Amino acid sequence: MNGSPSPAPPEVRSRGRHPGRAPLVLASGLLVAVLVVVVVAALVLGARSRGAATSGAAATSGGRRHAYLLEPAGRPTVRVSLEAAATEAARERGLSHRRELPAGTGMVFLFPGDTLVSFWMKDTLVPLQIAFVAGDGRVVGLVEMAPCRADPCPAYAPGRPYRYAVELGSGAFTAAGVAEGDRVVPQDPSSVPPAS
Repeated sequence: MNGSPSPAPPEVRSRGRHPGRAPLVLASGLLVAVLVVVVVAALVLGARSRGAATSGAAATSGGRRHAYLLEPAGRPTVRVSLEAAATEAARERGLSHRRELPAGTGMVFLFPGDTLVSFWMKDTLVPLQIAFVAGDGRVVGLVEMAPCRADPCPAYAPGRPYRYAVELGSGAFTAAGVAEGDRVVPQDPSSVPPAS
């Protein structure tokens, strides 16, 4: 009784290693390690696929969105957030391969001058509505476009010159009350990238 711990009883001292349990402990540890690797791999791959889904947005206008105003006659103005496709490559890529398009978002296709270029929905996975817009901001054509996964895909155009086109989810312009002759314009024209 000098204050030091008393020696452990013999039954406690003999509890060291159990040869029959070693493979079970090793297998359990290995299973945990494999599960950790699988979870980490899933998280990394998920982050990469989300990055790939949005990389088109980053490539179009530096990841920056632009506010556009839908101005239907006799109805309230609606603000939407658009990615800008201002280069030939970005216009060709458009919204293809996107699995979803959140409400109030879309893409504006900017051209360096008036054009008659038609649009198609090859490899576009979500239905869209497109507004073809003249240089003064007036809508010259509205068209619903269905996804197309195999050629030949239909081509969509207004049949008259336009300066830019805006794609939103199917029915979005109609729901906002936008019709031909109404306006679809950038909220801050100075923020819109130049088309090339």
